[in-house]
Amino acid sequence: MQKWITTRTKLLVPLTIAVVLAGTAITVRSLVASDHQDTPLVEMSPRFDVNDVYAFPAPGNPSRTVLVLGTASPITPAQTPGFTFGTKDQELYQIKIDNTGDAREDLVFQITFTGKAGHQKVTLRGPIKPNAVGTVNTLVGGKQLKGSTNTVLGSANDVQLFAGARDDPFFIDLEAFFRILPDRKPQGGPLSTITQGPLTFRPVGSAVDFLRGINDMAIVIELPTSMIANPATHGRFGVWGTISRVRGS
Repeated sequence: MQKWITTRTKLLVPLTIAVVLAGTAITVRSLVASDHQDTPLVEMSPRFDVNDVYAFPAPGNPSRTVLVLGTASPITPAQTPGFTFGTKDQELYQIKIDNTGDAREDLVFQITFTGKAGHQKVTLRGPIKPNAVGTVNTLVGGKQLKGSTNTVLGSANDVQLFAGARDDPFFIDLEAFFRILPDRKPQGGPLSTITQGPLTFRPVGSAVDFLRGINDMAIVIELPTSMIANPATHGRFGVWGTISRVRGS
């Protein structure tokens, strides 16, 4: 049995689900800032960088929830065709759900990949109760959804999955950011080439979205909200994402 140890984790969108007579609606109660290449480890190994975790109602269908784990940004358009998710024997991607309010995962989605750039296959396990909670995880059993990356897999009435490159949705003016916090500028990679001006803010309305046209590797899951919500807690649940490294077998 494969075992994994977490090297990067982030809770970005604690959220609640309010159950109403007409269906289920999601209300985001609080947001925590995004992070991109925020440690030396992920700067050197970008596939371990959890950029953002999103949760929101499916467009046009509030009875379904969309969960997104974004990773590996910034990827330039030229880098994108050759970029991959971590393969099965290197990395385990997980989206974890706490639907009892104790800040421990009750359900997990586990996503693994095989193959090389342009020919990767993806396997989704879950939502299912994990074999163990915390940073050391084993692959769960049960139903699996498999197929090629860059393809919408599954059923519109059940679980659907997409895994592939997408435009990074986060907005940040990195030139201004590095003027304010110059010690956060990385030593290598595309972010290291940003020109730093004087220690000033830009005028109102003139911020520049550095990530426009920059990609990340996104894992997108859409499913009926009833599969992850817990009526005993009035449908409230928390969501976070992890990327793990093989510990042993």
